[in-house]
Amino acid sequence: MKPKRDLLLTEIAERMAAMRSSARQAGFRHLLGQSISLTHLHILDLVRSKASMSIGELARTLDISLASATGVVSRMEERGLVHRTRDAADRRVVNLELANGGDAALEEIEGRGQEYFGGLLRSLTVRDLEHLRSGLAALQRASQRVRDDAAELRPPRTDQRMIT
Repeated sequence: MKPKRDLLLTEIAERMAAMRSSARQAGFRHLLGQSISLTHLHILDLVRSKASMSIGELARTLDISLASATGVVSRMEERGLVHRTRDAADRRVVNLELANGGDAALEEIEGRGQEYFGGLLRSLTVRDLEHLRSGLAALQRASQRVRDDAAELRPPRTDQRMIT
């Protein structure tokens, strides 16, 4: 028989996965009806996290060919989700940036996710909310410890560029 800690970890991981799935479905349903695919949403999130990203970098990140990445980006551009710009330092490099439609799609998902979780939280008792608050505080502390441990293991950063 598994130790109690292992059973708890498994149960919590399964419940968290189910909650994420429900929230995603609630947030994505409307956008999927507008021909915005999950791949498009993933790309929008990637581009937002970097502010700008080259199509080559996108292809490497998604592990797809440059031609496939270009095709997906073309469809996204037609839908007003992203726009392409040329790199000022190297005109051969094509960068992606979020267009207004991409920002709006991500904001809509986040808003629907907040509505979904807000509704869940409002349905909890004060006692359940206090337990949840304690659990989330423990998760935040664990997350900080993991980040701190990773920072200690990371070698010091040096500038690799050569000055010519």
